[in-house]
Amino acid sequence: MKPQQLMDHFIKPALKYMGGKYDSINARFLLLVTAAMESECGYFVKQEGGGPALGIWQMEPKTHADIWRECDALRVSTSFNVDIMSLGCGINETLEDDLIRSPIYACAMARLKYAMDRAPLPNYTDLDNVYDYYKRIYNTEGGASTRVKFYEVYNRLKLASVSLKD
Repeated sequence: MKPQQLMDHFIKPALKYMGGKYDSINARFLLLVTAAMESECGYFVKQEGGGPALGIWQMEPKTHADIWRECDALRVSTSFNVDIMSLGCGINETLEDDLIRSPIYACAMARLKYAMDRAPLPNYTDLDNVYDYYKRIYNTEGGASTRVKFYEVYNRLKLASVSLKD
C-alpha cells in the first residue's frame, strides 16, 4: 500500500489509541520504516518462502507470544490488555491471526516490541540511528536487513515525503 495511507489509516490510529508515551513522531516514523523494510508497506502479509512471520510488520508468533508474556505494559495493566486485544478483529482463533487480519493490532504489537527496550526511540531525522535501532530491536543480528536495503527502500518508497503529523 502507499506509505501515506499506511501512516494515516493504521499507524496514526493505532498509536493514538495506545496514547501517552506510545505516540510520537519518532514512533510513527519507526513503525513506518519497519513496515517498509518488513513487507514493503503491506505488499505481502505472510512471509514468503513458508516462514512464520505475519502481517504488515512481519511479526513471528514466537515474538508475539513473548510480547504478551514479557511486556510490562501488558503484564501490569489489565485494562490496557483488554484495550490492545480489542484492536484485533475478534473473529479469529488466535491473536496471532490478528497480526494479518487487523493491521492496527499488528501495529500496536510492533510498537510494544520497541517499547520493551529501555533506550529512547531514535530521532526520525537521524536515519542511521533509526536503522541501527530497527536492526537491533526488530530485525536482530540474524535478520536479512542491511543498511543498503534500508536506504534503497527509504528512497524507492519515498518515505521522506510521508507526513508524520496529524
